[in-house]
Amino acid sequence: MTAPEPTVAVPSRERSLPPEAYRRMTLVLRAGLLTALVLLVAGVIAYRFVDPSVGSGEVVRSNPIAGYLDPLGLAHGLAAGSVEAYLTLGLLALIATPILRVFSGFYYFRRGREQTMAAVTLTVFLLLLAGLFVVGPFLR
Repeated sequence: MTAPEPTVAVPSRERSLPPEAYRRMTLVLRAGLLTALVLLVAGVIAYRFVDPSVGSGEVVRSNPIAGYLDPLGLAHGLAAGSVEAYLTLGLLALIATPILRVFSGFYYFRRGREQTMAAVTLTVFLLLLAGLFVVGPFLR
């Protein structure tokens, strides 16, 4: 009969983020999507009350949010209570939500010293910003 072999604890190379990090990243998504949903639904309802005779085809052709795509125009529209400005704000919240989620992922991976995942997440974040601010204006 042989003696049992002693067990040796082998340190794990796999690191994972604490559950609180995942909860906070999920909270970013939920809060952003809920904010965008509230702004967009309220904006569409208000838009229908302001001009009930306009059909959806006419709205798409006229592009009523075009004047609110720059920060100054958006600020003036929000201050004036323009429905189109609030629709634009809802769209911006919808666009910003996944970008903020990716950034929060980078923050938590960097904080947890997971260099590879932090580098991948930072690359995705930079590509999203490049698409939004560099490629997007060329396509307009």
